Amino acid sequence: MSGHSFRSLPSDPSGDDALDRAIEPAGRRATDGDADMSALHQFEQAQLAREYADIERASATLRLAQPALESWIKPPSPPAVAKSRPLWLLISVLWLSTALVTAGTVAAIATLVG
Repeated sequence: MSGHSFRSLPSDPSGDDALDRAIEPAGRRATDGDADMSALHQFEQAQLAREYADIERASATLRLAQPALESWIKPPSPPAVAKSRPLWLLISVLWLSTALVTAGTVAAIATLVG
């Protein structure tokens, strides 16, 4: 295995410029990237626009060929309002169960004591 490193510092750094070149990723200098990055960005934007246009053309063709196939996603139906039970019914059940537990406790104490 060779002793070369992909990101090694130069053996004779002659100032800050040498250090900047060694730290930049993928061997790029800070001054090299402006023109290349703008051209790359323009290419990526153009490619993305072409891909969107291709998708739109394909979906338009599919809509013409199969008009019944509109969408897989169903539109959301309005939420069904569940019929809520009256609050007084819940309160009545709680009071009745409390009264039964209390009556049972009183009967058990009266049986044990008496």
